[in-house]
Amino acid sequence: MPDRLQIIWTPWRNHSELLSVREWFFPPSVGSEQTDPKSKRKACDQVSAWKLRGNLPHAVESTWLLTEAILIDEKPSEQMPVFAIKASYITAISRFVTGLLDSQQESKYKVSMYTQAQKIGLPALFVDIRHEATHGDLPNLTNLRSAAERALKWLWDDYWKGLEREAVSMASVGLMAMNEGEHARQTVEGDEEEQPGGWQPWQRTWTPKPIGTI
Repeated sequence: MPDRLQIIWTPWRNHSELLSVREWFFPPSVGSEQTDPKSKRKACDQVSAWKLRGNLPHAVESTWLLTEAILIDEKPSEQMPVFAIKASYITAISRFVTGLLDSQQESKYKVSMYTQAQKIGLPALFVDIRHEATHGDLPNLTNLRSAAERALKWLWDDYWKGLEREAVSMASVGLMAMNEGEHARQTVEGDEEEQPGGWQPWQRTWTPKPIGTI
């Protein structure tokens, strides 16, 4: 008998919607520069709407913020000062690192971010940039751009790439639950024997009455 299903609330309507957003965020080949900025903008707008609904996974939010920073950087230089571009990258990278590593904190004692990063295979350079931006001078744009691209690649490998396998697994569990429910329904409908304690299956239609009346 399969385990009881766990209901997980998501801001997207179905798994296909999430896969569509993945295609907007990422080119057919990861690392390609041929992605249409309009597709990235469309993905960011969709995730922004999901954010308002709540329960947005950290990986999706981080992908959104990192892509927003890249889109800001791609605007004409006269429209965006360098400080604003750096601030966008730093915010996205810091939230990516902090949100990811804080979720791994299991000990009651504070564990080093470098130790947590090593446990999940996150390159130490992301922690370096976060510390540099928080406690030192702002990192240069070249390093921030490189870190943002590497962060997106890491998110692809860790989260987005496996969405098809997750969809197949969810479908299999759902089918098992449907089969179990159908079997239970047929068992109840075909059971005409007397129940323990003299109870009998209800054969008539129940009509609710206003509260306080009998």
